[in-house]
Amino acid sequence: MRLAAVDIGSNTVHALVADVVRGRLVDVAHYVEMPELGAHVARTGAVGARAKPVIRALRSVVARARTHGYEVLIAGATEAVRQASDRDAFAREAGEAVGTTLHVIRADREAELSFLGVASKHAHRREWLMVDLGGASTEIVIGNGRKMVRSATLPIGSGVFASTYFSDPPKPEERARMRRAALRELAHAPDAEVVRLVVTGGTATNLPLLLSKRKPPAVLTTRLMDPVKDRSAILKVALALTCVVLVIETAGGLVSHSLALLSDAGHVLTDVFALGLAWFAVSQANRPADLRRSYGYHRVSILAALVNAVTLIVIVIAIAFEAV
Repeated sequence: MRLAAVDIGSNTVHALVADVVRGRLVDVAHYVEMPELGAHVARTGAVGARAKPVIRALRSVVARARTHGYEVLIAGATEAVRQASDRDAFAREAGEAVGTTLHVIRADREAELSFLGVASKHAHRREWLMVDLGGASTEIVIGNGRKMVRSATLPIGSGVFASTYFSDPPKPEERARMRRAALRELAHAPDAEVVRLVVTGGTATNLPLLLSKRKPPAVLTTRLMDPVKDRSAILKVALALTCVVLVIETAGGLVSHSLALLSDAGHVLTDVFALGLAWFAVSQANRPADLRRSYGYHRVSILAALVNAVTLIVIVIAIAFEAV
């Protein structure tokens, strides 16, 4: 059996075509348009004039899905339509446009449906966390195996938050305000000791592409998301080994009265300085952002590179001066 589902979200309109094979869904095709309804509803409280581009996007994805010969079409809408004062009129118009009923899904039902889809592939036998980060809302579910334990829907969405708090490009104070708003809402999230986090939604789908467009990772680990910490450990080891070499060469040069060893020890000393500076910069970059430094301490790395470059230039000038 071939099914098609269309979802009017806060950022996008999605259409998915899938075959039912031994009780599981196998993807056939996926189409998406981005009318960005959520920001408009958040600003005006209604779908209003935005209905035409949204329905145009809806017709477009359904027409492309129809080429795959689905037997049943299911249509749903989530937070943006849910919050609109004219949702019933819009739902009727959208349903007529694609020839089926458009279901405006309740927040708790949206969380349940998201969880069922994610749990079918990513459930863990111990407690785990599912986060569905959408354009206008975020559904958070604590699961145990394929069973929902508790859930919450928070008014945190990538599209609505971006349109509410950001100019282009975002200013540090705008990022700080958005972070404060998100933290206020996250205080209402269910608490648990989980062993796995699975994030779904358009924002989550695009995160791997920020790491690599050619080969995006299938699973995001803390190592992939924050490789700076790995570099810090490697630099610490390299610094320690270089210090050992420095001590050995210096001692050997003094004992054997070897100018060559002492000269190379001076060279190694500059390596120790460079590695120490790099390790300090990376360690500072690992410090968390705060309200005053919403970008964190990543600029320390840039300043360290500047100091390293200036030091190298000074050394070259000094050698050239002595040579002359």
